Amino acid sequence: MRHGTDEWRKFGYSLDSFESALKNLRYQSVFEPVTEPQGPYTVGFFTMRAGAPNAVSATGIQTILSEMNLGIPHGADLLKPGVLPDFPQMPEAPRRPDGETNHYIDRRHRAVTKARNLHSAFLEIERKDHAMLESLSSGYEEGNEKYVGFVAALSLKRHFLSAALQKPSECHYERSTRILLCEIEIPDFAALRITKLRGKSYSDWVDLMAAEKKRLCETLVYALCIRAAYLTAQSDFGNFIDTIAVNALQSWFDPATGAPKSGTIASLQARKEDLLALQPGRFDAKSCFAHLKGISTPSVTHVAPIRPIFVLDKKDHRIVVNRDVDAALTDEENLASIPWEDFEHLVRQLFEWEFGRNGVEVKVTRASRDRGVDAIMFDPDPLRGGKYVLQAKRYTRTVDVAAVRDLYGTVVNEGANRGIIVTTSGFGPDSYDFAKDKPLSLVDGPNLVAMLRRHGRNYRINLAEARAIEKP
Repeated sequence: MRHGTDEWRKFGYSLDSFESALKNLRYQSVFEPVTEPQGPYTVGFFTMRAGAPNAVSATGIQTILSEMNLGIPHGADLLKPGVLPDFPQMPEAPRRPDGETNHYIDRRHRAVTKARNLHSAFLEIERKDHAMLESLSSGYEEGNEKYVGFVAALSLKRHFLSAALQKPSECHYERSTRILLCEIEIPDFAALRITKLRGKSYSDWVDLMAAEKKRLCETLVYALCIRAAYLTAQSDFGNFIDTIAVNALQSWFDPATGAPKSGTIASLQARKEDLLALQPGRFDAKSCFAHLKGISTPSVTHVAPIRPIFVLDKKDHRIVVNRDVDAALTDEENLASIPWEDFEHLVRQLFEWEFGRNGVEVKVTRASRDRGVDAIMFDPDPLRGGKYVLQAKRYTRTVDVAAVRDLYGTVVNEGANRGIIVTTSGFGPDSYDFAKDKPLSLVDGPNLVAMLRRHGRNYRINLAEARAIEKP
């Protein structure tokens, strides 16, 4: 065989290796989900066959939280394009050697054509990714809500999941509260096939028995929620996020009626610092989920929706940037005389001091008397937690019972767990009678001062003094 034809044969092998390397690197595009290598069997999640997207192996579920599957890229590396392997060097076109057949010339021509097409296609992907990533980086650096959420979602896309588990996910960031909500989808347990190898052959797969499948479906719920929380926490290289919430959604068919149903079946909320402290591959999914105070459906065989720990109202733009009013107040300041806007922010700070260690978030809302909400408190605790509405009344006269009635209406309209009204003055007997047996808490001036002093703030309330300086 002539030297020229030998070079082209080697180039053909190199070209095949290049194409295989691209698949093994799972490059595609940085904006596409990382998928399994093509072929009947895979090495990571041991999917049954490439043509069975509703099947996942038991081993695959158990390794979702492994160090390999939760490793790089993280942070700023998410905004770097995928690295292409070196393209094989094309031989120089030699003078046609004696004895070279037209058939081999055709093979060489096809190899050259394939090489050029393959190279052009992936260079085009790289070019588009560079342009998109440049735009994304600019928006992210500005702390734009859309881009912060997009980078978090990108982290989920760029980490491996079996095709059977790849479902749509969305990340929504709220700059004013520094909370990121990640909504993921979990496959219908009834339709999901969980398999294992019966022997040593990769062609001998069997479905799990019902009891073992139930146990692994429970593990799957915990693992997917923790995976989403951990990866989104790792994405925050700009330090825009304090708290991450994950809601796991599912669609299923009621086994009793066959009617389609959907809802949230698992939810967790945690501080970013607690998520970053997790050690992938060294913790148990169920124990970690409980440690993060997550809640889930009582049964994966008879699924029932739960109330999410945190729900983001994407149309509600009432929340404003918090202010540190406490730092500007002097010792023995009369709270009944400070501006009402400052009083609202001080009440917000007080509740953060009181409950912040438990992960509670308190945010002041825009001045909107018709909405009846001065602040919103989010508590991640699965038992007492939920959404609380706070109203701050910097009054020099007794709070009228009408204000308490309005608060109760706000609790109902907001879908909140409880309403809390805090005032510098006090409440009459009719207010306490109305609040009895309702999810309402009334905090008067003396109790407010006591709470503040418990946190080292030595303020006072003198209603007569405040009334004396009020404008007529």
